[in-house]
Amino acid sequence: MVFKRPERIPVSILTGFLGSGKTTLLNEILMNKQEERIAVIVNEFGKTGIDHQLVISSEEDIYELNNGCLCCKVRTDLINTLYALIQAVEEGGHTPFDRVLIETTGLAEPAPIAQSFFFDPELSEIYHLDTIITVIDCYHFPKQMHEHEEVLKQAAFADHFILNKTDLVSEEDVKKVSNRLLAVNPGPQIQSGSHGSVVIKDLLNKFSFDLHEKRLIEPSELNSHHLDPDITAIVLTSKNDMDMTAFEKWFGRIIDEKGEQMYRYKGIISAAGFEKRIVFQGVHMLFAGKAGSPWETRGSRKSEFVIIGKDLDYEWFQSQFKTCEKSK
Repeated sequence: MVFKRPERIPVSILTGFLGSGKTTLLNEILMNKQEERIAVIVNEFGKTGIDHQLVISSEEDIYELNNGCLCCKVRTDLINTLYALIQAVEEGGHTPFDRVLIETTGLAEPAPIAQSFFFDPELSEIYHLDTIITVIDCYHFPKQMHEHEEVLKQAAFADHFILNKTDLVSEEDVKKVSNRLLAVNPGPQIQSGSHGSVVIKDLLNKFSFDLHEKRLIEPSELNSHHLDPDITAIVLTSKNDMDMTAFEKWFGRIIDEKGEQMYRYKGIISAAGFEKRIVFQGVHMLFAGKAGSPWETRGSRKSEFVIIGKDLDYEWFQSQFKTCEKSK
């Protein structure tokens, strides 16, 4: 079934480990985005902690909240649930909604959710993946990251970090947490707060999964691969044009061999014989790419490839990347 809409519906993913404060943040978004009708997808309705003042009792799988928003539980899988929400509008008489928020369980990693939008083209015609927001419990994070790999995986996929429970730790401890997070994933914005109090407008409508050409990472962060031996970010660079035949062959092999280790990656390639940038990004084994804008000058051409993942050998990746350069 194909649903026709004038524009796609933005989808934001809210993740974070058990007790980090996801539901508090979710409630704050629902209470403060009064101008929008928001559909909330949760794993088990009744256990999410959505403010009881918002809930209207219903025997259906899709619940209407008293502020006009919708809430539904994940059924067989996320894709079916997203289609069910649209069907509720198109066929069930519910008022159309403006945005979707997906709250994951505390033990979940966001990869399968993000991959859904790469995997299902029809879904991507209806929904527009916006951003992944990861809530961090600053008080428990130092212990959690050593005991639960999910904590660092959630950090690896983030487009925006919310540092929660900052009132329970010192400023120095907050800085240590921030530095650790940026060692894993140097790209996201960071907001600090307590009790879910954040600037909501800074979280939404960022569309971080759109293919764009802005600098992938700031120059001051290019050595971040030295900071974490396990889950971390590495940045591959080259000022020489790439042989796209060699690059595509190498990249295909890397995806096959190391795709499960590569949680999230993005790149801008200066390809020999192409006047335009080649822009791409992916999650594990699934990726997308396109031709971007023309390079302004010969001197501005540069390839950058950021990979966030586990057990990544920077020196090996960089040496392999260099083999894809066009011979002079």
